Amino acid sequence: MCNYGFSCLLYVVVLYSIKEFALADNGSTSQRPHIIFFFADDLGWNDVSFHGSPQIPTPNLDALASSGIMLNNYYSEQLCTPSRGALMTGQYPIRLGLQHYVIRACEPTALPLEMKTMPQYFKDLGYATHIVGKWHLGCKKKEYMPTSRGFDTFFGYCNGFIDYYDYTHLYPSGMSPLDEHYQESFYGIDLQEGTNVVKDIRGHYATDLFTEKANLIIKNHDTSKPLFLYLPHLAVHLGNKYRPFQAPFEIVNQFNYIKNQSRRTLAGMAAKMDHSIGEVFEALYNKNMLANTIVVFASDNGGETTLYRNGYASNYPLRGKKFTIWEGGIRVPAFIWSPLLKLREPRISTQLMYVADWLPTLYTAAGGDTRNLGDINGQSIWDALVNNSPSPRTEILHNINPIYNVSSLRRGDLKLITGNLTTGLETWSGKTVLEDMDKPQSMDEWVFKNGGKTLDILNKMAMYLPRTADTWRKGSEVKCNGVPETANECKPLDAPCLYNITADPCEMNNIANLYPEVVQSMLNSIKDYEKQAVNPQFQDQDPHGDPMCHGFAYVPWLDSEHITNCPYF
Repeated sequence: MCNYGFSCLLYVVVLYSIKEFALADNGSTSQRPHIIFFFADDLGWNDVSFHGSPQIPTPNLDALASSGIMLNNYYSEQLCTPSRGALMTGQYPIRLGLQHYVIRACEPTALPLEMKTMPQYFKDLGYATHIVGKWHLGCKKKEYMPTSRGFDTFFGYCNGFIDYYDYTHLYPSGMSPLDEHYQESFYGIDLQEGTNVVKDIRGHYATDLFTEKANLIIKNHDTSKPLFLYLPHLAVHLGNKYRPFQAPFEIVNQFNYIKNQSRRTLAGMAAKMDHSIGEVFEALYNKNMLANTIVVFASDNGGETTLYRNGYASNYPLRGKKFTIWEGGIRVPAFIWSPLLKLREPRISTQLMYVADWLPTLYTAAGGDTRNLGDINGQSIWDALVNNSPSPRTEILHNINPIYNVSSLRRGDLKLITGNLTTGLETWSGKTVLEDMDKPQSMDEWVFKNGGKTLDILNKMAMYLPRTADTWRKGSEVKCNGVPETANECKPLDAPCLYNITADPCEMNNIANLYPEVVQSMLNSIKDYEKQAVNPQFQDQDPHGDPMCHGFAYVPWLDSEHITNCPYF
């Protein structure tokens, strides 16, 4: 009987050498680890089986998670653009002007050019760098697109999402609860290769398309050079509003025990993403790269639940959803796998970690000197992960949004929330999603009954760590008690709210009245962070970028070659 493993939302594969290695910045590139980074989109805490929910089996993720370190105290940002900006630069979004919202279609906003990016730092270390999937950090000019920001190649899309089969982006889409964001309506093809629009591919499921492109990069890679492959998947983000849930019927039908059609299709979308992880892992195995690989997996933000767009993700039992600074919006599934971690058994980490920490953490793993990264907010967690020692991070600024007048700070066990939280988004809206099925006697047998390439490969390489089925998941579940009778309601417009996240991960008991000095101290810290902030870049959308002006395609419309007197406005 084979053993079983676990998985997480942010999937970064960093290829490591099994041998000891220490690299100076000017050292040999051949021994630096390959790095594969999987960034899932809108994947909820309860949408993966490695957190204990059997509804959507994720065997490939589970196998890696259970043979690596599951990051149970990992935080991202509440929306796509802020999280990607923090990931790429190691900075809080307040320093990028990306703290307010996402970059919308034809909005002339982008990651500032003066900010050096993760792939640029890795190129300094001799890496080949590639991105396959979602960019969402601005494409108003070619100089803002991935191939000008450190990536050797780019195959993917610029906007927040696309249709899974025709690769168009329709805006508005019902994504935002705030009507003032719907200034313009845009529709066109958003599939890019380098800086060129791809119009000759249609009908191929996007998750499969991106997987095949990633595998081709691996197949053609010269392994004497380290590889950084960033795979920010479309899944499980919804597609265009006319058909937001999309997955192949044969996959969706595997989940016929899920009664709700939308949830059932989302399960198919998640299953296809999990299958992608297995396919990429197999490509690395076939290329003999796994012995020198690090894999990271994470979600960009919390899941889109039944509010507004009827997303049907589940962040259960966490409070809130994508777009909020409640735990359900920012605490996401994540893990790291690598032989270089030298694990003897699965580990569930409670070390505090933030999305901006990946840059210095992986840079350290690659042999870089973090002093070369300059003044960034991210901190290297690499040594803490390897040695299972306390995280150097003790505080996270979840955000300061001056337009919505909302901010949040995590310090140790405590979390402060203050300001205008959008009504209706602060509830525990994600159900357990287990209403349609009984929990199986053995989670491992249920999850792995249909196999999974990753588990088979790990067993072949004697890298699969769990020795007893099912036990490794138990520490990964978040469990919450009911609301205490003495609990104080959170009314952040009246006064800040304070929660002990370690004792109260579901944010049920506001303890601000018990610790007024702590509240004031944390408010003072937020004011100090405000000194680092730049104004939000949020701008009106530009009708000159309308795809109808550019052959029904999204292009870098502010470049001279695309400037046009559009007849449509």
